[in-house]
Amino acid sequence: MGSSILKSTSFWPYLSDQEQQSILSIAGFRRYQSGQIISSTETDCLGLLFVQSGILRVYLYSDDGREATIARLSSGECCVLSAACLLSSVDFHSQLAAETNLEVIVLPSIPFSSLMQKNVYIENFVYRTAVEHFSDVIQAVEEMLFSSLEQRICSFLLDETARLRTDTLQLTQEQLAQSIGSARESVTRSLKQLSGQGLIRIFRGGVQILDRKKLYQKASRD
Repeated sequence: MGSSILKSTSFWPYLSDQEQQSILSIAGFRRYQSGQIISSTETDCLGLLFVQSGILRVYLYSDDGREATIARLSSGECCVLSAACLLSSVDFHSQLAAETNLEVIVLPSIPFSSLMQKNVYIENFVYRTAVEHFSDVIQAVEEMLFSSLEQRICSFLLDETARLRTDTLQLTQEQLAQSIGSARESVTRSLKQLSGQGLIRIFRGGVQILDRKKLYQKASRD
């Protein structure tokens, strides 16, 4: 189950028949319920997670309970922060949770580590994906430091709808607040202002973009 996702990775064509069979033999399948915590990269090292269905949320968290989403991964995407122990000289802590009902393919860290050490294409895939994750972290921190709440909301709506190729997002205002590291009450006020200006439509459990051009103007820090 899920072999098609593994076979679509950039490293698959460069594996020997034996390595391909090894990958398939260690691959496991897991289901998580919406809202379920999957792991903390501070204490766990599950392995590589490939999303088969649903949305996997990767987020930063503070001691006082604040959260800031750094990535929302959907079908076909891979999370390597869940295998941080494979990355040398990396000391980075984040949390993983199922934003929706989630199905993932897991390549456990210990057996996968042996394959990674022997095949430069696997190693390259892991580190390249890790760099992409860290770019998401830098962007999230930069937006929290230098962007207004309205700019962060607009940027999030634009980025997510572009990624999912839709003008409508199915997420609650609480989820949106978690994604940008802000309080729900503040997010609700900003959404109502954007709705009053005709840029978005708010409905129960979601947001629809009505004027993408003006949202881009709102999101700009220039």
